[in-house]
Amino acid sequence: MRVLLLATLINAFGNGAYLTTSVLFLTTVAGLSPAMIAIGLSAGAGAGVLSTTPLGYLADRYGPKRLSILAVLVLAGAYTALLTVHSAVPFVLLSCVIAVATALAKGANGALAAGVVPAAERLRMRARMRSLTNAGMGLGTLAGSVPLLVQGDVAYVVILLVNAMTFLVAALLLTRAPQVARQTTPAGGPRLVALRDRAFLGFAALDGLLTSTYNDLLGLGLPLWLATGAHAPLWLISVTLVINTAGCVLLQVRMARDVSGLAAARRSAVRGSVVIAAACAVIAAGAGRSPWLAGTLIAVAAVIHVLGEVQLSTGSWGIVFELAPTWAQGQYQGAYFAGRGLGDMVAPPLVTACVLGLHTYGWLLLGAFFALGGLLYGPVTRWAARTRPAGHPTPAPSLI
Repeated sequence: MRVLLLATLINAFGNGAYLTTSVLFLTTVAGLSPAMIAIGLSAGAGAGVLSTTPLGYLADRYGPKRLSILAVLVLAGAYTALLTVHSAVPFVLLSCVIAVATALAKGANGALAAGVVPAAERLRMRARMRSLTNAGMGLGTLAGSVPLLVQGDVAYVVILLVNAMTFLVAALLLTRAPQVARQTTPAGGPRLVALRDRAFLGFAALDGLLTSTYNDLLGLGLPLWLATGAHAPLWLISVTLVINTAGCVLLQVRMARDVSGLAAARRSAVRGSVVIAAACAVIAAGAGRSPWLAGTLIAVAAVIHVLGEVQLSTGSWGIVFELAPTWAQGQYQGAYFAGRGLGDMVAPPLVTACVLGLHTYGWLLLGAFFALGGLLYGPVTRWAARTRPAGHPTPAPSLI
């Protein structure tokens, strides 16, 4: 556990530092235009979505520890290779390599965590990993802000190399992780069983859309809302992000303590969705209010949002662990993250259209979207529980 958690923290620190300066590095050092950057990132996102499930299968087949180490080594090399990029084609290719390696790392790390941790501890382990991810990203963001003050190309290059170095350190740490036995597909069954599991794919699509949307509420929707006349100061953006980061770090593990089994995970996901819906309604209530009242309501909404977020994320992980067959944790983790990738494509235009196009009613529509989406967890997960692949025990039925 300590090895995985420390590797997660170090990687998150490097990622947070790089993301803070990535656009400036690509425009000033690499000399890429915003259009080139957008094309490269979009190509990478598509490659990541398409590769997550097959790469998860490889992690099951050849061992998640080996594939985790391979993934972070590739990422170290790919980020370092960005120093040689000065045109669109190499950037697109490297973006695809980074996205595919990241997809492999996610699937392999999920399978590794599932393999080395007892089933009863998997959810708490995943919660610890997310808590440390948020902490590492926050510390990395602070470190990445230093080059923004210096405003020099050398500083951007240093941050990029620091990010690459964190992957090398993570690879070294992962060599100390225990081995997880290679998994074989039951005789006569399909290899990529996750792609044939329509019920699980339905859950992955639903959860991916809700997760990506709640991530964009504070990161995209609220800034647009404040910038277009919400009668509240722009510094509330930083306040809400600090509340969110602190809440995830402090509450994520605690929230996972009482969730065990599919029924409990489902209840947690439903509650989380409904609570996030309430946060949208509180933001909408701030429309047309005085600056201090609108600001107060937005801060309250940020607190409500993070309470819903930690419940929804905990429920999501619990559902994945319960529904994935023991011999296919990697590819099911991959299919789950593919749903997240699809959600990342849909959520930004959805949130933007609601906030800018419908204003106050847009927030209410987003709230209704989360409430309805949360209610769908029940029928989707019950369908998935009834249709488990061969060799996987069916969870006990529940009336909830």
